[in-house]
Amino acid sequence: MAAARTAAGNRAVQRRTAAGKAAGTARARSRKGKGRGGDRTILGLSTGRAVILAAVFCALALTLAVPMRTYFSQRAEATQLAQQRRELEQDVARLRDRRAQQQDPAYIRSEARDRLRLVLPGDTAYVVQVPGIEQPAVPTPTAPPRPPDPWYTQLWRSMSTPQPVSAAPAPAPTSEGAPR
Repeated sequence: MAAARTAAGNRAVQRRTAAGKAAGTARARSRKGKGRGGDRTILGLSTGRAVILAAVFCALALTLAVPMRTYFSQRAEATQLAQQRRELEQDVARLRDRRAQQQDPAYIRSEARDRLRLVLPGDTAYVVQVPGIEQPAVPTPTAPPRPPDPWYTQLWRSMSTPQPVSAAPAPAPTSEGAPR
């Protein structure tokens, strides 16, 4: 009898599992067709995963913002310094050319003749005066009046230079008990 019960129990279990499987597949089909009401997707990702991905992107952007700003500012500064260096090199080249020119004896002679109106020994200097054009008189430079010295300078001078002694004799010291 135990064997009969076992066979009958086995049949009941098989019926229940078959009914459960059929019901489970029907529920799975209904989920696929409708989708769960609380499970939304953004770009093929669930909402939770999309939020985590957005947080990772924000953290990455904030992490890279300061170094990128520093990089671009240093790059602009390097460009500016390179331009300044080129200008300074041009100035140096121009000054070298001028120094070489000023060391040339012919240039020195021509500048002495033109600017200083000097002549070489044996040359005769001529000054051409055109009538009607008179050379203006050279004004004598007048020095501006000197402002008075401040009070402490006058005090120092009076202390450092001795005062003239007057010609009057100094009175002789008197003793206390002597008649006058």
